Amino acid sequence: MFFIDYIDNKKIVKSTLIDECDVFFTTRDICIYSKEEDMSYNRKVVEKFLGQKLATNHPVHGVEIAEVEKDKFFYENVDGLLLKKGMAAFHNFGDCVPLVLYAKGKVIISHAGWRGTAKCMAKVSVDRLIKETGCEASDVKAIVGPSICFDCYEVGKDVYGELSKTVNNTEEIFREKDDKYFVDLKGINKQQLIECGVDMIDVCPYCTNCGEKMFYSFRYEKTGNRHSVVVKV
Repeated sequence: MFFIDYIDNKKIVKSTLIDECDVFFTTRDICIYSKEEDMSYNRKVVEKFLGQKLATNHPVHGVEIAEVEKDKFFYENVDGLLLKKGMAAFHNFGDCVPLVLYAKGKVIISHAGWRGTAKCMAKVSVDRLIKETGCEASDVKAIVGPSICFDCYEVGKDVYGELSKTVNNTEEIFREKDDKYFVDLKGINKQQLIECGVDMIDVCPYCTNCGEKMFYSFRYEKTGNRHSVVVKV
């Protein structure tokens, strides 16, 4: 279950599913990736709260996952970060899906836009965590973070077709109406996780575009600002 919390009176979003480490999502209140001058200040606020400097990455809509190393704080051209005990990182998102997977003291945070979802980033992340920890898929806890919702995410027929190939069960996560195509990007990633054997999954109900307007939407606002998932193991 997701709930609202605060850092320095600034709103963040958390899940109750993974309580073995710190996991939360930043909002407009405390954006740590933006073109605004307050980014550096907000990042310092978060790092002070965690008591640790944060690593981060530059995503390229692929499925590469890098292991976070001590004293290395930036990872080029990767869409996933593997963290072990003592490590902390953040990962930026516009409308794409943040995935956080935990098992046996290790965490993978992954970026799954439609391209990453079409390449089954959820499955790649589960497989990597199983390899790293020796766990079973049923041991994995997975958070699907705030991203664009089903009603807001209209795509082309080609994208619709590519994404529909990634899951066996397409019921209730794909919709075609009046020559328009909509996909539930969070729902597709959840279904990919289910089909991998993961059953402990928490899906964030918040959309980056509509509703509470807690997050930035790249698609609809064309802003350089992003929300982030922050993890400390």
